[in-house]
Amino acid sequence: MRNPKTIAGLAVLGVLLIALGILIGQMIPTIGEVRREMSLTPTPEPAWPGSVLAETPDPALPTAEPVLRTGMTGQNVKDVQSRLYTLGYYQAEIDGQYGAATKEAVIAFQKRNGLGADGIVGAETKNVLFSPEAKPNAAEE
Repeated sequence: MRNPKTIAGLAVLGVLLIALGILIGQMIPTIGEVRREMSLTPTPEPAWPGSVLAETPDPALPTAEPVLRTGMTGQNVKDVQSRLYTLGYYQAEIDGQYGAATKEAVIAFQKRNGLGADGIVGAETKNVLFSPEAKPNAAEE
């Protein structure tokens, strides 16, 4: 005679294998349905205005020129001071520091050249400043 514990263990194992077979049989169509639903899901829409993706610049595009204003320093400020000096608007030392003298020279240049006189060197002011059409200081003519 066989051991009753062995027979009971084999019976339980058989029941578990049958239950596992039934479960797998029911999961196969469900997996197929999930795959079909995933294939029907549309691709994401492009970034909406204001999203991080819309605000992140394309690294292949050229970098915008900086806007220069009081308190800034560097080679860009030196270039502006030098050009303003050449045109007769700036008389101080060309030191690369955008201080009161630079701001006053920029305002005078902007007024003489028909620009908004705010003392800030943005793209428009810079384009006129470094163009051949830039008008020299009236006192220098």
